[in-house]
Amino acid sequence: MSLTASLGEFVAGMSARDVPGAAVDAIRGGMADTVGVAFASVGEPVLDHAASLATVGPRGQARVWTMPGFASAADAAFLNAVAGHALDFDDTGLDGHPSVVLAPVVLAEAERLGADWNAAVRAYAAGYETWAELSGRDADKHHGKGWHPTAVFGVVASAAASACLRGLDALHAAHALGIAASMAGGLVANFGSMTKPLQVGLAARNGIVAAQLAERGLTASSDALESPRGLLAALSPAGQVRRDGPATAGAPWQLLQQGLNIKRYPACYATHRIIDAALSLRDRLGGAPHEIESVTAHLGHLQAAMLRSSRPTTGLDAKFSAEYTIACALLRGHVDLPDLEDDAVNEPAVQALLRRVEVVTVSEADPEEPLFSPEDRLRVRLTNGRELEAEPVRRALGHASRPITREALREKFMACARRSLAEGEVKAWWEAATAPGTAAVRWPSG
Repeated sequence: MSLTASLGEFVAGMSARDVPGAAVDAIRGGMADTVGVAFASVGEPVLDHAASLATVGPRGQARVWTMPGFASAADAAFLNAVAGHALDFDDTGLDGHPSVVLAPVVLAEAERLGADWNAAVRAYAAGYETWAELSGRDADKHHGKGWHPTAVFGVVASAAASACLRGLDALHAAHALGIAASMAGGLVANFGSMTKPLQVGLAARNGIVAAQLAERGLTASSDALESPRGLLAALSPAGQVRRDGPATAGAPWQLLQQGLNIKRYPACYATHRIIDAALSLRDRLGGAPHEIESVTAHLGHLQAAMLRSSRPTTGLDAKFSAEYTIACALLRGHVDLPDLEDDAVNEPAVQALLRRVEVVTVSEADPEEPLFSPEDRLRVRLTNGRELEAEPVRRALGHASRPITREALREKFMACARRSLAEGEVKAWWEAATAPGTAAVRWPSG
């Protein structure tokens, strides 16, 4: 059986599958985290621009989380995904950001259909495993080729998730994946701009549109994914992609193998290990961060390629700056949402220190996560000649192998939501986002 057809079979069969308990916990955590970080983005200009492309009113198929209104499921998923990614504080995995695409899709579709959280979890799993199947077939990392995996694979994954919730049969599900393949796109060159969250929002909306069109009878090529002129080949100019053979999605579950990484800092995930290293040195600096003469950071070359801004002057740029996030961690002892505001980025002390940070790239890749070096290293030299070196960091806290607690997730949700909601509303949204699996997906009114 071909790849496209076998993925259609997998998606169509998900409604009868049992998702492993550990994977359910990861999915529910990722979905709750996505809702929380969306509220922290209220006031970001990209939300207004995105809203100009959607119709929001007092009635509709699904709630727009950050606005007092509803929209079609496709438009709600679009706006919620843009909000969820506007601050780059959402979870990561599969070399991208799975939940910020999949959660808005499955929650909007579940709300439209009156489905429960268990159905949303199965649909999320269908999307995640589809994404893992496609991205895992390429030996070359997509970031290095200029592709934004969240926007490229996210749209096909979203189509899989929507097709699952709609109960499409294998043939129609395969058509949904093929339609979505022609909608795939997103560039690393747009990291650090408002277009990055826009790419994510478009992937969420287009995934629903693809499934909707397939349900109506629109067809796609039966080999849209694996053809020599299909998606996988088009994304891999070097030709190191495996196009033959059926899908093995769910066997084993990649949700258990790779999981989700919850972010502790509102910056590109490529900075998180080096931020952990910088924070570990903060206490050893005592009261002398102003006596730092130089800082040397060793990062993987693909990590460094994503961190495009060495001299940031805006919060958007600072999210993609190793120099800024290291300087911020060393000077302030934290990298939080207020640290990514323009005034904080341009504070003279942090601007002076970031100019003394040197990034050295490492060509060796982590065999388990080739987008990263085997470990990140940080060394600080003081004006008196003393040198401090952090313990190498292989996995950031919050990584699937070093998960944060449910209470820590709740605290992050609360901190994000309090930026735009009253205390009572914050608690109501947390309770809605963590409702029992048999409860229908519903959000607080207002």
